[in-house]
Parts: sequence; structure tokens; C-alpha cells
Amino acid sequence: MNSQLMEDSFRLLQADMSPIAGIQLQLSPAECERLLPVLERYNVDECRRAPLLGIYIILTLAAQRHMECTPHHPNLIRNILDGDYLYSFYLQFAVKYRELDLVAYLAPSIKKMQIRRSNGNLAEENLASGMEQFLIQERRQQSRTSKAI
Repeated sequence: MNSQLMEDSFRLLQADMSPIAGIQLQLSPAECERLLPVLERYNVDECRRAPLLGIYIILTLAAQRHMECTPHHPNLIRNILDGDYLYSFYLQFAVKYRELDLVAYLAPSIKKMQIRRSNGNLAEENLASGMEQFLIQERRQQSRTSKAI
């Protein structure tokens, strides 16, 4: 099931990503699997799993590209452009799959991460944890809404 979900996510991403960008979407299964237990733990609907994993993949790849932006790196400009494109693609993809609440939730932490990295702090971020916190908040809101009805 996990490999099928990863394949489905990559297929969604490939279908929406501009071929002109020339970005290869490659993320190890181990990196993808960080989010899978979260999706299962919070019983995320099947129709949301592939897009949520897609968002995770995009953000992880964008951060990786920007982390490779070191002076005198032979692909410095390419890494900057790829990372910037992936961050804008993330927004486009999230809008398409109606994950605007997730975008709003993650925006402050993504911006803080970008600022820390621009200041030389290259510590790895736990994006899966951030998405899990969003799902917890979403579940609480749904619970309040159902109690009010």
C-alpha cells in the first residue's frame, strides 16, 4: 500500500509539474515514509493521502535544493531556481487539492525555516511533525463542529 501511495503521489506531481522546469522528482522511500504513519494514525481519507504526501514531497525537495545553495557550488543558480519553483509549485498544488488550511498552517514555520537557513542554520526540519500537528488541529475543529450540530 505504501509503495502504491508513493507512486500515486509522484504521478500527481508529475502530471502538474511543468516539464519546462526540468526538475526530477526524486525522494527516497525512507524520506516519504516519514509521513505515512501520520496519515494512517489520523485516518486521513484515501482521496487526501496522495495529495498530502505530494505536498510533503514538494516541500522536502524544495528545502533540499535550497540547502544545496552554497557559495561556489557548481549548480548554485540551478538549486536556487529549482527550490523557488518548487515552493511556488507547492502553493499551486495545494490550491488544486483544496489544502489551503494546511498552507496557512505551515506558512509561519516554512518562513521561519527559510530565514534560519538564510542565516546559515541548516538543521533538518521535521515537516512530518508539522503536518501531524495540522491534522491534530483539523481533527479538533471537526470534533467541535460535530458537537455543535
